[in-house]
Amino acid sequence: MVTVTELPAQPMEAVARCELYRLLSDPVRVRLLGLAAAEELAVGELAELLREGQPKISRHAAALREAGILLARRQGTWTLLRLDPRATSDPVVDDAVRAGQRACAADGTLARVEEVLAARDAETREFFARGGRPSRSGPPSELAAYLAALAPLLPHRRLAIDAGTGDGALLEVLSPIFDRVVALDRASTQLQLAGERLRRRSLENVELVCGELDGPEVRRAVARALGVDLEEAGEAFAGGADVVFAARVLHHAPQPARAMRALVELARPAAPGRGEDGAHARGGAVCVLDYEAHHDQALREQEADIWLGFPPDDLRRMAEEAGLSGVEIRRLPSAWQGEGPDRHLVWQLLVGWRGARSSAFTGKGKGTP
Repeated sequence: MVTVTELPAQPMEAVARCELYRLLSDPVRVRLLGLAAAEELAVGELAELLREGQPKISRHAAALREAGILLARRQGTWTLLRLDPRATSDPVVDDAVRAGQRACAADGTLARVEEVLAARDAETREFFARGGRPSRSGPPSELAAYLAALAPLLPHRRLAIDAGTGDGALLEVLSPIFDRVVALDRASTQLQLAGERLRRRSLENVELVCGELDGPEVRRAVARALGVDLEEAGEAFAGGADVVFAARVLHHAPQPARAMRALVELARPAAPGRGEDGAHARGGAVCVLDYEAHHDQALREQEADIWLGFPPDDLRRMAEEAGLSGVEIRRLPSAWQGEGPDRHLVWQLLVGWRGARSSAFTGKGKGTP
């Protein structure tokens, strides 16, 4: 009688280790790992470096990916491979990677990686050497993306008000920067144009309001933007915008000083006390873009202008009497003034900050433009 002795089954872990040794016994795979540890490379680039056929490199890469040693990502028609950094915690894999790097360094393959990476850049360099895309004047069509990148750098951007928004051109600047924007105009036809712009440019954080600067409509819109229950807050509501813009609006106002006061009332009042630097805390900013005094009477007919601009000293006085502090006025370069009928004028920008609340925002609709 023959006695058959059964050998004990090999543990699964031992089987897995044996498979790993087998996987890493191929010199091409070891060199592939050495390159993938140095740089993320496409399958075609690895085939060129290792002087092997692309199908063969793809098969080797598939086996290494299945073992959890390589990571892959798709980029169009490319499959880019890189070493999984967690894999080198296994001493066998770590030893194979080091061996692959030594082999690639010895035969010059590792040094050729830079040549392969430079080849990626050749077509791009040639494109821009030919001139790239045709140049165009004016702001880039992707301006909103750049503004959104700048937005986190601004400390106060919860709410902006565009007073006299017109067709909403300024909203393309404000919407990517501020969390909420209230755009105000007296003319419903202008707001229809602004609404079309909002839809076309996907400006979803803007509320359009038809009304006067000191009207109840804007007060309600500001409360909504700030998440305040206006009925509960009542006359105690002291909210306002971080920034109020009035771009070429003041010269249309029958009473510019009154309009300036209304703009200041839309800004957030300063909090009591002092700021971190010991200075008095500032409230919201008011930015007024308008013309210096000029003599072009034609704009009264062409653009319905009431006032032919403002001397800088008069504009400053109006702003300070309305409650702004730290007022600064600067002339703007003519190249920034667009192609409209007012491009030949001198444009000036006034910026100032509201102080502590001096009067209630009553919102009684006094007809201020």
